[in-house]
Amino acid sequence: MMVRRHLFSAAMLGVLSACNSASSDPAAPPPERDLAADEGPNGAMTYYGKKIEVDCDSVAIPPRADGRPVDDLRGLRLGVPLETAIRFGQCPKGEQADSVMLEGDGPTLRRDQAGLKIRSFVRIATGTHKPRWGATDVLNYDPRTKLETVDAQWSLYADGMPGQEKVYALWLVQPFAQGEQPTIASQVAALEGKYGKPSLTGDRGELFWLYGPDGKRLPEFDREKLRQCSNGIAIYGTQMNWRPDCGLTIVAQVDTAYDNPQLAQSVQVAMIDAAAYYDYEVNRFPAERDALRAGQAGQANANKGAEL
Repeated sequence: MMVRRHLFSAAMLGVLSACNSASSDPAAPPPERDLAADEGPNGAMTYYGKKIEVDCDSVAIPPRADGRPVDDLRGLRLGVPLETAIRFGQCPKGEQADSVMLEGDGPTLRRDQAGLKIRSFVRIATGTHKPRWGATDVLNYDPRTKLETVDAQWSLYADGMPGQEKVYALWLVQPFAQGEQPTIASQVAALEGKYGKPSLTGDRGELFWLYGPDGKRLPEFDREKLRQCSNGIAIYGTQMNWRPDCGLTIVAQVDTAYDNPQLAQSVQVAMIDAAAYYDYEVNRFPAERDALRAGQAGQANANKGAEL
């Protein structure tokens, strides 16, 4: 059995803002600008202090396919264009939010992708901005540090040809402020209410929902397959494993509050379709890459070469 494994050292986060001057192409990154002299941080910002002009009306998430399992995080699904997922994170419930986005601090796959500028990893934190934009800490690339308070943290892993990247893995963390912490039991009940009874419970209390490539739940009696597929995505960090015999994998962790083990400090959820990404990485990426390079070479035929 061929299994692809990569370990990524990254965090997570997400958010955005609406503006009439945003790009009309939903697949294109929206324009960025410097803050005005008298303008404080507002709406969607980059980690480096640029204001992002975003149109929250352009976010469209396709519905779940008939007969498929529940496969979303707050309504965001795997397989959507990366830019759509970014705007979804920046526009909670369709409304502009304060957010900070950091792009590029993520995985590097060991494959032939020379010359391809693929946008593969984006982290977004939403919450409330600080009154002033602080200096960038080049030793700690964490969007959360730029916010006064944090409501949610998204991490988006994507792949595809430049400008055609789609999301193949998601991570979401929702922290709870002191005094607003729900009970552990209520959060477990909410997760089970959405995704159903877990297929497996991990040693540290992780809850797993595991499916085959056909979209059907893996049988409870097949403990070896459950164990293999539960390694599809890590709730901590960003480790992923993709393989053709495991499908949708969802893992959740309810973190205990420091001062009361019955209360939740945060809820973390991660998701990947292992078979879908295996198919892209092994079967489709090489063909798409070669076709793109062939097209570039064809255009270069008109270029004048060396005079010999």
